[in-house]
Amino acid sequence: MKAVRQAVIDIGSNTVRLVVYAGLPRAPLPIYNEKSRVKLGACLAGDGIIDKATMKKALAALARFETLARAMKVDTMRVVATAATREAKNGHELVEKAAALGIHVEVLDGDAEATAAGFGILSDNPHANGYVGDLGGGSLELIRISDGKLGTRVSLPLGTLRHDILKGKTTKQITQMLRDDIAKAMGKAGFPIETGLPFYMIGGSWRTFARLHMHHSGYPLTILSNYEMPADAPEMMMAMVNDKDALTRSNVVATGRISALPGANALLAGISGLLKPSKLVTSIYGLREGLLFEQLTPAERQDDPLIAAARFEGERLGRFPFHGDALAQWIAPVFAGQSPNDARLCRAACLLSDSVWNVNPEYRADHALDLALDGSWPGVNASDRAVIAAALWTVHAGKRTLPEMLTALATPGALAQAVIWGLAIRLAHRLDGGTGGALADSRIDGDGTTLRLHLTGSAVRLQSNSVQRRLQALGEALGYAQAEILG
Repeated sequence: MKAVRQAVIDIGSNTVRLVVYAGLPRAPLPIYNEKSRVKLGACLAGDGIIDKATMKKALAALARFETLARAMKVDTMRVVATAATREAKNGHELVEKAAALGIHVEVLDGDAEATAAGFGILSDNPHANGYVGDLGGGSLELIRISDGKLGTRVSLPLGTLRHDILKGKTTKQITQMLRDDIAKAMGKAGFPIETGLPFYMIGGSWRTFARLHMHHSGYPLTILSNYEMPADAPEMMMAMVNDKDALTRSNVVATGRISALPGANALLAGISGLLKPSKLVTSIYGLREGLLFEQLTPAERQDDPLIAAARFEGERLGRFPFHGDALAQWIAPVFAGQSPNDARLCRAACLLSDSVWNVNPEYRADHALDLALDGSWPGVNASDRAVIAAALWTVHAGKRTLPEMLTALATPGALAQAVIWGLAIRLAHRLDGGTGGALADSRIDGDGTTLRLHLTGSAVRLQSNSVQRRLQALGEALGYAQAEILG
């Protein structure tokens, strides 16, 4: 899969936004993100007409963003408009005036918007099984997803700009309103409800709520991607969300989001009452990423986005001809029988293990830790990040004692396993200097009491005391009484 540069301009109800992505199509990495707060959707609460000043502002933003994208030499660019444009009485004027500027705007209908949102979640979590909610300024889309496919979906006129209708309503009343609106749009049996499944949240207001929950619970990271909350979090946080002074004092809620947060939280509580989800999962992926995902072939959609992203970054940042996959295969015999998710996290660590060589040696372990914890990695939760971080920390620190923050994110057993991955990778790096040149002429295995490193061909000449020490460290971590080099 070849690296490409792609742009999406999203004309939403609150903002017009440009995002430019680079990297592999299966794991696009945002490299530029800019928005203009136009508020096209304000008309939806009034006469339904976009006024001249707002129209002018929207067109100016479009002209700027299209020019920027061209200057960034994107391979593809897609410009889409959602609820505000399609529902405004003069939305067609925006499309026509954009066309006069040489900008083609696609107006997505409710189903297309819901489809893109669902695909956005699947681009990040291809095996997700649950419901997706995409809360924009003009509409709320609900989508059932499972086994990498989209199921039933519905678009409702319940965007943040329309939340005045929620004021004074209890959670039970909002839940009933959702039932009624869904029945009106699709019929009573049109949108099957299955309880006990995850609910994936898309939208700036819900991401703000998740950020507030992080702050309130003392969560050690600020990474919103796949941040999980209990289903009753909206009810538990209701008092704080409705306290403007408390929100201001928190220093985690942007001033522009404070007014929209109570309605977004009330709606989320109502959805929890409707779906009774097992958990709430925050997503930084959504409509824009879903539009890119739609363009992939069925085979490309099946690729693991984490592995694609780690492979791309590992090859870009490594010192020598890339061999991260070969390294993963080399250490695999030592960890036979591990779960599929453990195997993918181990592979990701292998792919990234040579990515901080240009950092001062005293700080490589810290930078490797940050790379795993803070990187824009798709398809991982906080525990997964911590596990990869533990492996990379061990590769570069050579210590089995991990930074304390990792223990707050993953279980002791998962971290202990990751440390052993790190020791195995560390051994391979020392054996051939990180070049991968000895992997074909060497292998590691054990017989119950002794861990052995077998060397053949030119790899026989690579024996050293430091290689023996690293083999010994790995053997001890695996519980072997002895470790020896044969060759």
